[in-house]
Amino acid sequence: MKKYISAITVLVYYVITILLVYVVDVVLTSNSVIEINVVKVHLHSRFLIKDLSLLKYFLDLEVTHSLDELGLNKRKYCLDLISEVEMLGFKPAPTPSNPSTKLHANEGALLQYLFSFQRLI
Repeated sequence: MKKYISAITVLVYYVITILLVYVVDVVLTSNSVIEINVVKVHLHSRFLIKDLSLLKYFLDLEVTHSLDELGLNKRKYCLDLISEVEMLGFKPAPTPSNPSTKLHANEGALLQYLFSFQRLI
């Protein structure tokens, strides 16, 4: 499944403002609190919007904040995925299968739970 995100970036002097839109989710960021408020007022005049304060998750990405950095990771997504396939307590293995095994499209048994396997890849 492809995810299409619309992005609008505006740079005026030293102020950068970025607006990301995916379906009904909107992320607004800027290095100017005044500019963020101006854009929020404009958006609110045209649409019903709700300010959720600091961004925590967007498109399966967990967002962490510090004073001068923004971190993105997929930790929660990975944990949810591992939990969904009931592998949360499993230990990592260096190689889960024999690397010399040859796979052929027309030989052998089909996977019983193909969707779960594809999602893990």
